[in-house]
Amino acid sequence: MHTVKAQAQQTKDVGMLSLQECITIAQDQSAIANAARYALVSSKWEYESFEADLLPSLSLSGDAPGYNKSIFSNILDNGQVTFSSRTQSEASASLSVNQNILPTGGNLSLSSGITRLGIFGNENTYLWQSTPLVVGLSQPLFQFNNLKWRNRTEPLRFEIAQKQFVEEMEDIAQTVTQQFFDVYLAKINLENAEFNVARNDSIYQISQGRYNVGSIAENDLLQSELALRNAESSLTTARIEYERVLNDFKILLGYPTDVMLDLKEPEELPEIAVDVSKARQLAMENNSESLTYRLNEIQADRNLAQAKSEAGFAATLSANFGLNQTSENLADLYNNAQNRQFVTVGFDVPIFNWGKRRAQVNSARNQQQEVANSIDFQRRQFIQQVEYTVSQFLQLRAQALIAAQADTIAQRRYEVAQNRYLIGKIDITNLFIAQEEKDSARQAYIRALRTFWTGWYNLRALTLYDFQNDQPITYQF
Repeated sequence: MHTVKAQAQQTKDVGMLSLQECITIAQDQSAIANAARYALVSSKWEYESFEADLLPSLSLSGDAPGYNKSIFSNILDNGQVTFSSRTQSEASASLSVNQNILPTGGNLSLSSGITRLGIFGNENTYLWQSTPLVVGLSQPLFQFNNLKWRNRTEPLRFEIAQKQFVEEMEDIAQTVTQQFFDVYLAKINLENAEFNVARNDSIYQISQGRYNVGSIAENDLLQSELALRNAESSLTTARIEYERVLNDFKILLGYPTDVMLDLKEPEELPEIAVDVSKARQLAMENNSESLTYRLNEIQADRNLAQAKSEAGFAATLSANFGLNQTSENLADLYNNAQNRQFVTVGFDVPIFNWGKRRAQVNSARNQQQEVANSIDFQRRQFIQQVEYTVSQFLQLRAQALIAAQADTIAQRRYEVAQNRYLIGKIDITNLFIAQEEKDSARQAYIRALRTFWTGWYNLRALTLYDFQNDQPITYQF
């Protein structure tokens, strides 16, 4: 479709487009489709950011050489206070690898570093310190594991974003379908108006001849002339309306309004079998609204778990073990490294807070129940909507076929009425009634086609499934 767009920019003539071609063009180049793609790409990067939290991270930190010259007080052995000056510099660098521990919420780290201290005086002295390897562990105990809950919600959020993108594409198809038939109906109305002006002009000429020979009354002549003037007025209105809806349609497809395009006749209605139970199951599995219900339930459970953990005993275990060494010579810095280790356990025990944490737990528990009941109601409504959509769609094809038959009958009736008028078997009033019924039947048929195809894409958007080809709906972005 990029080829079609490039051709349109050069020749400003797209040509005849079918409904499916219009949908493809809109999904490929319209502003709405591009906005949907940017939203999905943003969600993709957010999900990749979360995945990075589960993987090891490598970081380099340090301090550039710092210079410090100062005077400080010094107490001698005899208790006398004296002042001394000090000039020194210090530089350090450290390389560390950190890994979050998903099941426990802790953090494991490996690091290595080096520090140089320079003391300047009568004789400059340089001291080195190294930590060749330090293994560290920070482990929360009896605390809320945010990473573990994110591991449940973030993949679901990204899945919802992917489903929403497909739904957005199907919504575009539905919008294009609606406007396609709006344009096509306006085109038919314009053609009918042009046809009616030509026919009414002929009828008026015939009526003038009959009036001149006295075979009709002046009232019939005036009625035919009035019908001609009304037809000419309707033609002007139809032409303006056609230009308006056509330009709106061009903008929807992503074209400038000066591009020339026309619409092909809608294709024949396909026979599509849809099983209600299968549609209901697919909607519950695929629709972003249904997945959002599941996400809201998980978030309510998460809030309750967090409130419970914050209301009870909490502790953090911090420990590391490694090697370190000091030397005045850089070459000897890594010889005979000494052990380095420490272990600390920090804890927080709530004793009395006027029932605040108990109230927070009860609040979270009731919010969880509120969400559960609200989602249960929304899920039932959603299922009913799917069942109603399927039931309605199964009747739309039959209604469109009936409208097609009525259109054929009305067209034939007008031809018969016109012939009978020409031989004087019916009056002009009955001819104009047949003409109005012809136009109304054609409009009703186009509207029935519009309703069928709109219902088809609405069903696809609800289930994200192509029942015609029996396969899931996917789009590249």
